[in-house]
Amino acid sequence: MRLLVLVLIAVVAAVYFTAGLRFGYVTLTPTYMWNATGQNSYTFRTIEADQSVGVKGSCQVRSGQAVVRLYDPKGGQIAGQSCPKGKWALNIMGSGAAGTYRLVVDLDKFSGTLDLEEVRGGRAP
Repeated sequence: MRLLVLVLIAVVAAVYFTAGLRFGYVTLTPTYMWNATGQNSYTFRTIEADQSVGVKGSCQVRSGQAVVRLYDPKGGQIAGQSCPKGKWALNIMGSGAAGTYRLVVDLDKFSGTLDLEEVRGGRAP
């Protein structure tokens, strides 16, 4: 039993120092992260042209940094916001051609909480 506990501690430590610990799913629930490094990607599909899509929410950063970017169906960045240390509100929206929009969250030794909610709207004016 002691060996099992030691192995579990070693595995958690290895994950913490390589990719970080993450609990939650960014666009569905608040996500708590410790030393998270890497990139997460989420997609949103629009059927009509000029339909707005994006996320709103907050990021609370204890250490590190998170950068949230929204890309259009052609791959061009249309919106983005950085979260340095502190508590920040996020509102990242975009519109354009119909297709698959991609939300990318870049994490650099990020410890804190990301609470994002998908937002969709009608046609942009």
